[in-house]
Amino acid sequence: MDRKTTLVSAVIAFGAAALASHMIFRGAEPKSSPVASRPTAVAAGPSYASLLADVDERVASLQKRATSRPTDWLIRMYLGNVLFERAGLTNQLDDFARVQAVLDEAFALVPVGAGPTVLAARFNFSIHRLEAAEKYLDMVDRRAIPQVEDQQIARALRAEIALQRGEYKVAFDGLSEVAAVVPALAKAELALYHAKTGDRVKAEAILEETLASTRADDPRRRAWIRLQLGVIAMDHGELLLALQRLQDADAELSGWWLVQENIAEVHDRRDDHDKAIAIHEELVRTVDLPQHMDALAGLYRHTGAPQKADELIARAAARWEQQLARFPEAAMGHALQHYMQFGPPERALELALANEKLRPGGEAQVSLARVYLQQGRPAEALEVATRALATPYRSARLHDVAAKAHAALGHTAAAEEQTALCYAINPMYSSDEHSH
Repeated sequence: MDRKTTLVSAVIAFGAAALASHMIFRGAEPKSSPVASRPTAVAAGPSYASLLADVDERVASLQKRATSRPTDWLIRMYLGNVLFERAGLTNQLDDFARVQAVLDEAFALVPVGAGPTVLAARFNFSIHRLEAAEKYLDMVDRRAIPQVEDQQIARALRAEIALQRGEYKVAFDGLSEVAAVVPALAKAELALYHAKTGDRVKAEAILEETLASTRADDPRRRAWIRLQLGVIAMDHGELLLALQRLQDADAELSGWWLVQENIAEVHDRRDDHDKAIAIHEELVRTVDLPQHMDALAGLYRHTGAPQKADELIARAAARWEQQLARFPEAAMGHALQHYMQFGPPERALELALANEKLRPGGEAQVSLARVYLQQGRPAEALEVATRALATPYRSARLHDVAAKAHAALGHTAAAEEQTALCYAINPMYSSDEHSH
């Protein structure tokens, strides 16, 4: 499976979301070295189900107030923030649609340029509507008396947009500036910048610092930070360390599907397919997201259950097309993973090209290069991979696709060099990890 097959991006201005929801809950207006040792186990925290139930209580309360105050845009902003929090937890289309509906209601009550512009920017960024997000950030900048918090959130979001577009210096400078002033808004995101650009030591150190400064009563953020540490270990082939970190994430917020799907991937990579299948069967039953159907279908194929796989592939394809119809910018980068794995190849190429045009960062370029390679077009694959290699972005998958493109073109020395760079990042790397 591919860990990035979620509707929203891995980071959705997490600090801003946490800050805003914390203020709303209180009733205020929103305004070193790598980790080599086994992390200390944490005490069991609340569950994903209990956190979701708490969010639902706040949604119900705010919805009741909004219904009784039909001309109050501010209460709709509060409601939109909590709905956005729910969408980030569930990744369900209907939750994102509810956020959009509340935003539409709020903006209909205010003059142009006023209203919940920061929330609208965060929401549109989270579903990869980058131009729309920038439109709302411009509104924030044009305010006669902008709030300092809003300005910092806007700076962090602009940096994240730059990262999506492959503008790495702009992203680094922006995230560094905000992290120095308001660490909660950008420090973890700065860590992920370092992870994407090949500095694992710095990424892990910053994430550990962020975890140490995160309140014990913020289990979602703590689980998310531990999840990122687990993903970094997985991406470097340290599967036992990854599993321990992910189990620690589950202890912070037990039962969160986002953590569970990554635990399943570690089991899959360790060839413990029964455990991976058991997790994904439960996720398909309870969470009902297409990425879990894809992962389970791949496992069924790999373990000799093609009929079960085919049924899930058809279900997942229908769901991806539904997402593409409703939220195309958000879904295209993730749905293409389905079509890369299960076909048809023409659909994969269509989505890969659209995704790379929308946000031409390293991850989108790697996906496009892989599609070209699958379709027997190594020259095009190498051209895209070379563009990515000219940036600070680095990953084992980038070097792997560059190596395969060089090999297909007869560039033996270059292929060997890229293969060595791939294994330097992840000695356990296998391109089959994302295809069976």
